[in-house]
Amino acid sequence: MGERTRNGLDILPVDSAELSFKTKMALIDFIRGHDSDQPFKLPSEDHLARRLGVSRNALRDVLASLEEMGLVTRQRSKGTLANPRVARECRMDTDPGLSRMITRMGYRSRHEVTALRFVEGVDSRLEQNSDSYLEVGKLFYADDIPVAFANDHVEGRLAAGHRERFDVLREENCFFFLKECCGVPVAYSMSTFDVMQADETLQALFRVGPEELFLVMDDIVYSRDLEIVCHAVSYYRKGYLPLKVLRKGW
Repeated sequence: MGERTRNGLDILPVDSAELSFKTKMALIDFIRGHDSDQPFKLPSEDHLARRLGVSRNALRDVLASLEEMGLVTRQRSKGTLANPRVARECRMDTDPGLSRMITRMGYRSRHEVTALRFVEGVDSRLEQNSDSYLEVGKLFYADDIPVAFANDHVEGRLAAGHRERFDVLREENCFFFLKECCGVPVAYSMSTFDVMQADETLQALFRVGPEELFLVMDDIVYSRDLEIVCHAVSYYRKGYLPLKVLRKGW
């Protein structure tokens, strides 16, 4: 319940992180919708802030994030330049979730939950004193073709107190669960990449032979307090998703 104001109205507090996300996505969609692939100059910060209904400070934070993502560059003499060609790319480091990436590619996206259980056991990639985890497995489809499998382990001490919210994970991802249910926003993840042939588990899930190749992304996920809160492993079937990552100059 929000705080009661002097005039007796209840006002729910604004989630600044949600506002930042919505502002970021609105700007990304604006850049993607440009009528050519050529770079173009964004309107002034004052104009953008008014149109988006946010403060200039909030807008500057979003622009800094977009610059880190490689979608804009800010130069004192030229203003803020946007790159629609890069903004339209489906990238592992910017698209918020597999479902959104698959949909942006023009496919019908759906997923099956293959696991949702609390495990009394050790995942060696989590913190050393962690002796349990919440396992979430999802198989993702592009139209009717299975293209990716995600298996996430949320640190058990964080998840254990929120068992009544586990079903949220049937539709939402672990980052959402950690923030909205556990009160632990994610700061970033460190990813390791490898290539493997389909093992027995992947053969059964994807209905493929052992010769099928997969890109494996192994993520260690950190909270804003820099604690390891999740170990996530994703398997991408070769040839179906454009697995691109932007490398920035130093």
